[in-house]
Amino acid sequence: MRYALLVEYDGTAFHGSQVQKGVRTVQGELEGALERIYESPVRLRLGSRTDAGVHATGQVAVFDGEQRHETATLRDALNFYVPKDVAVRDVESVADEFDPRRCALQRKYVFTLNDGAAPSPINRWTEVRTRRHLAIDEMNLAGARFIGSHDFASFAGPATPPDAVTVRNVSYVNVERGEDAKVRVKINGNAFIHQQVRRMAGALVRVGTGKLSHLELATLVDQPRRGAAGWPLGPQGLCLTRIEYGKDGPFQGETEYN
Repeated sequence: MRYALLVEYDGTAFHGSQVQKGVRTVQGELEGALERIYESPVRLRLGSRTDAGVHATGQVAVFDGEQRHETATLRDALNFYVPKDVAVRDVESVADEFDPRRCALQRKYVFTLNDGAAPSPINRWTEVRTRRHLAIDEMNLAGARFIGSHDFASFAGPATPPDAVTVRNVSYVNVERGEDAKVRVKINGNAFIHQQVRRMAGALVRVGTGKLSHLELATLVDQPRRGAAGWPLGPQGLCLTRIEYGKDGPFQGETEYN
């Protein structure tokens, strides 16, 4: 039986989502919990890779295991064994051919910014402070330049392989100020290369503070040069809020939140 997990985590103390030898990861914690439930090693796959310090409310993980429990019981058992900075929001059985990466249609991210007069100690691990007021309208005008299929090599991080294909399709970019006065940059796309969202958000912040012109941002998109957008924001402000699948995919009725 193949199961899909809807996973939320605080990425502060993790060295990213993917399992790595000798360091603490989200995948490692989930696999450790599954091993205790099934009493044998279980390997799972994640729908999207997140870097160290990046959070998620809508990560998707998949594993194959015997049908020993109802999905609600499996969810509760996993939440008993995982640490407090990880939670399994839901569990669903899926088709044997379902792959959380290949079947994904959209990945949605939100970057939270604090451009207020003072930092927030309480939110220091879930937002990035800009120190300067952000011009939201200018950021939205600039963000429209990202929409569509482009070569995002300028926004590639150092872990992007030299021969990697850097063309991605970005379907949505929006910058808004919430009732809490925080600025949120929402970016949706079919997939992202290493640090792409952090560097896109960093470029928009530079536009919003007058440090980068619209023409300069357009040049980064139209004339891609590996790593040219060298202003990645800190990972703590970034959250993976949802991975969307087709009508037969899991978690259709789940509420997206960040």
